[in-house]
Amino acid sequence: MFILGFHFPAEMGNNVPDDAVVAKLDEANIDTSGINEIKMVTEYHGQTEELSYTNKDTFMFKALVHYIKTAETDYMIYTNRYQISELSKRLDSDDETMALCKKFDSMAHFKIVAA
Repeated sequence: MFILGFHFPAEMGNNVPDDAVVAKLDEANIDTSGINEIKMVTEYHGQTEELSYTNKDTFMFKALVHYIKTAETDYMIYTNRYQISELSKRLDSDDETMALCKKFDSMAHFKIVAA
C-alpha cells in the first residue's frame, strides 16, 4: 500500500493508521522553513481559479510541501490529492484547510508551486 508515496506493508491493507502516515512524513524530514505559501491553479470545465494556502501548522501544509519537493510534476495526481484531503480532514480542523479539502475532492486539475 502506498500513501503519499510512502510504502506500507501489504498486510496493513487499507487500514493504515493516520499516525503511521504522519510518522513517515516526519521521518522524510522535508524542510518547510523557506516556504510561506502554497500556490495552486485549478482548472475545471474551462474555468481557472488561483488558490493560496498559508497555514504552516497543519498536516496539509507539510504534505503539500512534501509533494512539491518529491513529485516529478507540478500537477497534483488525483490519488495524492484525495489521500492528503482525507488525512487532513481527520488531522486538521481550521476553516482554510477544510475549504481546500473540499476543493481537492473535486475532479479539477491542480498545478501546485511553493512560494
